[in-house]
Formats: sequence, C-alpha cells, structure tokens
Amino acid sequence: MDNSEQDKLNQELSQANKAKQLFEDPLLKESFDKLRKLYSESLFNTGAAETDAREKLWLAYNVVNKVEQNLLEIIDTGKLASKQLEDYRNSIKKQKF
Repeated sequence: MDNSEQDKLNQELSQANKAKQLFEDPLLKESFDKLRKLYSESLFNTGAAETDAREKLWLAYNVVNKVEQNLLEIIDTGKLASKQLEDYRNSIKKQKF
C-alpha cells in the first residue's frame, strides 16, 4: 500500500468520524424526525387535485432519507477504511518480526 492509498483511507476515516458525530447529534436527529413528520403530514393532508404539491412533498420526504442514508454510507466506508489500515499495519508488524 503506497502513501496515496493510506492518505485516501485516512481521509475516509476522518470523514466517517465527522459523519458519525453528525449522525449521533440529537439536534440533527430531531431535525430529520421533524422534517419527516412535517412532510408526511403535509403529504397526507393534500387534496385530490394537488398532484404537484404531493409530488414535491414526496420528493422532500425522500431527500431527508437520502441525506441520512448518505451519512450512514460515509460511516460504513470509514469502517472499511479503518479495517484496511489495521490490516496493513498488522502486516507491517509481521514483516518486522
């Protein structure tokens, strides 16, 4: 593994740590929950002729989920990067002995 690969893995790990802090932040969780509730309630309260409004609310509801999912993907990528770095460090230790 060369330095650029290690740098990339370290960057992924750093981003994962930041994403985890955000994801676990009660304020962000509360914001996601409030937005989902707002969009779903608004969606169910649209009239039969309000197709455009329903579509926009459905998109907005899904965007909240996509943002949350993106944070989880970054966290998972960081877990993989951490494992790769750990494996690399262990292989170096074994080579020294």
